[in-house]
Amino acid sequence: MRRSDSAKPRRVLVALWMEGVFGQEAAEGIREWLEENRAEWNIRFTGSPQLAGTTLRWMLREGRIDGAITRFHDNVDLTALRRARVPSVWLDPDRADARARRLPHTAFVGMDLRAVASAAIDHFLSRAGFRSIGYVENYWDYGWSRDRGDALEAELARRGLRGLRFRHRGAASPEHAAEGPDFDGLSAWLRALEKPAAVVAANDATAAETLLLCETAGLAVPRDVAILGMDDNPVFCRNAEPNLSSVHFDARQAGRLCAATLAAMMDGAPPPRDPLLYGVAGVSQRASTGAVSAAGSLVQKALDHIDANACRGIGVADVARHCGVSRALLQLRFRELRGEPVARAIRARRLAEARRLLAGTDLSAEGVAAACGFGGVGALRRCVAAATGLSPGAWRERLRADGAR
Repeated sequence: MRRSDSAKPRRVLVALWMEGVFGQEAAEGIREWLEENRAEWNIRFTGSPQLAGTTLRWMLREGRIDGAITRFHDNVDLTALRRARVPSVWLDPDRADARARRLPHTAFVGMDLRAVASAAIDHFLSRAGFRSIGYVENYWDYGWSRDRGDALEAELARRGLRGLRFRHRGAASPEHAAEGPDFDGLSAWLRALEKPAAVVAANDATAAETLLLCETAGLAVPRDVAILGMDDNPVFCRNAEPNLSSVHFDARQAGRLCAATLAAMMDGAPPPRDPLLYGVAGVSQRASTGAVSAAGSLVQKALDHIDANACRGIGVADVARHCGVSRALLQLRFRELRGEPVARAIRARRLAEARRLLAGTDLSAEGVAAACGFGGVGALRRCVAAATGLSPGAWRERLRADGAR
């Protein structure tokens, strides 16, 4: 609901870590949403956790706050916010924490870890020839690094692939924390990987450390080990040699989600029950992961066509025709790079759309089957049963029950 032109500007605290790329882009996303929706906010920006806490206490004491967007959860007086009934949105660039669901007047915006994992895997699969895929955790891990690794392993397993993981001894055992990162262990782990290897690092700082250890171990990057970071921080990525490729999180989308959610809450809407998720803006390609292969380009072109047209009833032959190759070659490349046949990718896309329609609409099973390109309700039932063990109606009930919790 848009406020009238005569209404006073909302007084909003925006507390983000402005020294990093993520905070700056999230602030841009907030600004873009405000301009597009002609919303008037009187924003007080703070860029450090200490200043965030001090500013919030002052705004509450003076009665000069209508809402808050904050990353600094541990520096915010949650009791005071609850008592004042101030609508608040927590933004976390690391993970989709569910703590906010237990707090009144509070929404949560977090990272879509599956989207991050998919982007990293797709980036490597577009470069054929890797014989192993690994993940290196960050030493200073407060949970986010393990969460990213768990998501990567789950997505690899979903595609029929196996991932390896390196965990610093100090991160796993607090008694070793004073010893610092286990560089000797990581160096040995890198040497033991089946080459050529693809390595995803928990963040760009970890990627830079991994790059250095490859150099000292005599491993060429990207010939022996291709390295992909996360965060797309130019300080690490552009000063490394070779320059580091990195997953670029969609901080602008995060900022827009925060602004839209807070605006609705300040107008009286309840906070969303579940965390709102932002995804990936793309992968910044640099020298550390090498060039895209012809096989990878073919598979990506096929996936793009499947994503756009699976619900129109296309089959494997249609995808091969779109890509300009034989059906046999397309199947071969799919199995090499994704470990699955083309038909399974088509079914997965249709199933995802069926899930959305069953959970969010009252379409009959016949209507869902037609909308998703299954060709008949029998095909829909078989696909749902194979994936969930349920009928479409029972799956709808479960999806809606899960959404209500």
